[in-house]
Amino acid sequence: MPGPKIFWIDQEDRVEVLRPDSQNRRLYPGRVLSRHLLSSLRAKEGDVFSLSDPDTGTIYRGTLVSRNPCALDLETDSSRCLREEGSLQLGVSFSPLKGDSLSDALSMAVMAGIDTFQPVIADRSIVRWSEGDGWGSKEKRFEGIIREKSQLAGRSTRMRVASPLPLKSFLESRPDDVFLWFDEDPEFGCDPVKTLEAIRRFPATYWTRKTIWSIVGPEGGWSEKDRSCLRSPETEGRVFRVSLGERVYSGEMALLASILFLGTFLLPVLSPGIFWKSSYPQTGER
Repeated sequence: MPGPKIFWIDQEDRVEVLRPDSQNRRLYPGRVLSRHLLSSLRAKEGDVFSLSDPDTGTIYRGTLVSRNPCALDLETDSSRCLREEGSLQLGVSFSPLKGDSLSDALSMAVMAGIDTFQPVIADRSIVRWSEGDGWGSKEKRFEGIIREKSQLAGRSTRMRVASPLPLKSFLESRPDDVFLWFDEDPEFGCDPVKTLEAIRRFPATYWTRKTIWSIVGPEGGWSEKDRSCLRSPETEGRVFRVSLGERVYSGEMALLASILFLGTFLLPVLSPGIFWKSSYPQTGER
């Protein structure tokens, strides 16, 4: 059946527990979800859909039991295993971008499985968002993109968009995390393949309750003031400098490359199968 791979249960949707001693629930969809199921998909009684509570990541099988009123019986789908509590998280930090390129990057981050999207203000950032610079209206627009792309991609959890922070404050607020510093100067960094090899040398337990962050700078490049912010985490062995080669990338291109590196290459290498463990054999062969 065409449509999103998963539907999010939102605030306007109402869930009732059928019996106090039962795990089964009944969902009464709000206006948006009802219209999608009944008008767009023309669902019939007995049709089954995947639904998720994006705040907990719980996935349900929803069976349409009534069209008027629209109602679905929910059953927890234990076959679709999600990330374990305390597992590795992925974060993308970036210098704010102008125009529609930010929406494109946000969409890619959602579909790549990024957990947190963090704007940081570097020394040479041209766009300097702040809490008072219309940030609330941006957040509202971001919510719609996150919901739409998550449902299309079959993502059951909500990506967090954090408020902008100065680069130094951001690094200091993450004392246990690991940073992939994307540098425009190849002299300062390793290529992505060597970076992956270096990261894989750490035991799996090292990544427990940690976030790996990619850090992408502004189009003007990193200043010496920005680089000085790295001294403390680099001394502690928590910084991997990454080079994307001799070419000079635009801000949006560098950001998209870092998202692709994190979600498509790094996450499967460090924690294979943590999203859908039951989908693949335990031997690692697909």
